Amino acid sequence: MRISRRLRPGDSDTFTVDKADALVGFWIALTRVLFTVIPAVVAIGIIVGGIVIMNIMLMSVHERTREIGIRKSLGATRRDILRQFMAEAVTLATMGGALGVLLGWGLASYGEPGVAAAGPVTTWSVSLALALGASVGVAFGVYPASRAARLDPIVALRNE
Repeated sequence: MRISRRLRPGDSDTFTVDKADALVGFWIALTRVLFTVIPAVVAIGIIVGGIVIMNIMLMSVHERTREIGIRKSLGATRRDILRQFMAEAVTLATMGGALGVLLGWGLASYGEPGVAAAGPVTTWSVSLALALGASVGVAFGVYPASRAARLDPIVALRNE
């Protein structure tokens, strides 16, 4: 390199030599950071998504108070109301998970065939995403559903 760049014996180098060891070390450090940061970001996203689902369900309970009162006055039990709102929360969360899977699948298959960033979408990852969505719906749908189930039918019918 010194000869091709016409450097004399006393001149400083105008080039660097990178070895594969440095690249491998950089890659290991990068993946270590990614594998600690990505789960934290995912956990924050799940919590935020769960809070959004809970807010949507609380608004649904508030807007449908009269409907809940009518159903209870016609004989619906607390368990019936609880099941209805839990099913809605799980459906909402699972549909969000399914949309996330479709978006991820589209982004994963968008890359060129030889690009390493485009990875295969496996059945276990799709199943995990849908199960996680459903479990978020269950976890964050319990409070709104129990609140709807505890409504007094007379107070609910009076509500405008």
